[in-house]
Amino acid sequence: MKCPACGKESQGRFCSHCGTPLQAGNCAECGAQLGRGARFCTQCGTPARGAPPAPRNRNENLGWYVAAGVLVVLILAVGIPLVVGRDGTPAPVGTPLSGGMGTAAAGGGAPGPLTGTPREQADRLFNRIMGAREAGDTAQVNLFMPMALQAYRAIELDLDGLYHLSMLETTSGDAQAGLATAGRILAAYPTHLLGHATAAEAATRLGDQATARQHWQSFLDAYPAERNKTLQEYVDHARILPEYEAEARRAIGD
Repeated sequence: MKCPACGKESQGRFCSHCGTPLQAGNCAECGAQLGRGARFCTQCGTPARGAPPAPRNRNENLGWYVAAGVLVVLILAVGIPLVVGRDGTPAPVGTPLSGGMGTAAAGGGAPGPLTGTPREQADRLFNRIMGAREAGDTAQVNLFMPMALQAYRAIELDLDGLYHLSMLETTSGDAQAGLATAGRILAAYPTHLLGHATAAEAATRLGDQATARQHWQSFLDAYPAERNKTLQEYVDHARILPEYEAEARRAIGD
């Protein structure tokens, strides 16, 4: 007998090659009549006994697809608004707020587009968390923090992305990770202002005042030459650089 599913010759009640039923039978769940070769009951949807299992998706990136799906669903459900730029107008998706501690539009507004690269999605979460932190909204910080950390750790980061990750790690309470991430910035760019600033903040959270003071001093030493450079992260976080300078001077007693 030729199997109606795979076309190969077989004998008995089920195909020896693919398991498709070769004879009509009854559904084990509701008792309805099953046609020859049926894989599912047309009355209740129960799989026919002996029907081959559905093929597995062996895509090795399935985990990331699932994570991305969760990210989109949460953004859709909560409605992350467009980022607000320095002049108060909506900035393009993925544009970091000036200062890194910028403020996302709070309490309303139309949700931003759900499109964008993984980095753009991560930056939107960063902006939302930093805005919530400035507003004292710990509930939102705690809500979005795990997803933001996962988003940044899942992609390749430039120095600006490492700064964001370091800030998030320290804000989440894992200052040791924040200090290590800041170290990655400084290993690639030893005079990077944001690298020294976030390293100093992480060290302060850890109670390591000597290390914090060292990074603040390195920040001040590098500041005159670095502040006028047109690195994109310096431009994007222009507001916070003078604030970091003032904090550095307070820390070392200038």
